[in-house]
Amino acid sequence: MRLIAANWKMNPQTMEEARRLASQMEHGSMHESHKVEIALCVPFVFLTALKHTVHHVKLGAQNMSEHEKGPHTGEISALQLKHLGIKYVIVGHSERRALGEDDEFISNKLKMAHAHKLHPILCVGYGTTQKTMFTAEKKLLTKQLQAALKGVNFERGGLTIAYEPAWTISRGLGTAKPVAAERSASVIEFIKDKYPEARVIYGASVTGENVDTLSRFRVIEGALVGGASLDAIQFLKIIKSFAKE
Repeated sequence: MRLIAANWKMNPQTMEEARRLASQMEHGSMHESHKVEIALCVPFVFLTALKHTVHHVKLGAQNMSEHEKGPHTGEISALQLKHLGIKYVIVGHSERRALGEDDEFISNKLKMAHAHKLHPILCVGYGTTQKTMFTAEKKLLTKQLQAALKGVNFERGGLTIAYEPAWTISRGLGTAKPVAAERSASVIEFIKDKYPEARVIYGASVTGENVDTLSRFRVIEGALVGGASLDAIQFLKIIKSFAKE
């Protein structure tokens, strides 16, 4: 089943807004929920409250600690997320890598997620540019994937890999464009060939306007949606597009 995951990042700013947005997505996607899996990866402060707002839509965290517990101020553990009933967690997002998270650090997080039966969405593609040749991109992706997944084996369906060419990520809805759909499909097919047990999705600047060019490629098994996931109309368009037979 395809996965559409929202990454709200550091948005919205109030609990009222978060509940309203989550409720719109819950009710608006009811008819598609048996065709695609839907997850909202929201700021930690909203997770507990939104558990009572969404039902067929899953909840996810945007980050987690590499440590199980202990004196780590400001960190959130996999065990804490598990006790909250959270299923998904984003690991290795380009914005976290830009803050200094390296492959070893990300690998430790994946091991922790695996140990506590969380479903990670592993982001790869950081370091590519618009001018990166396909051969060089495949080499970089192979390095990131091998390093991140070293020493951990997820069962089929237990891991999602998000191809996230960082240079295409918008800093606001509609301010950037995704990689050409044919190129994205080729890259995702390359990843899928190496990790057939994983679900592989696309994750950069997906909107309601460009989603149909991506969703028509069956090898693209969903999307990690940033800015457009803060607009219920846009996000529901993306869900409906990937839910088409």
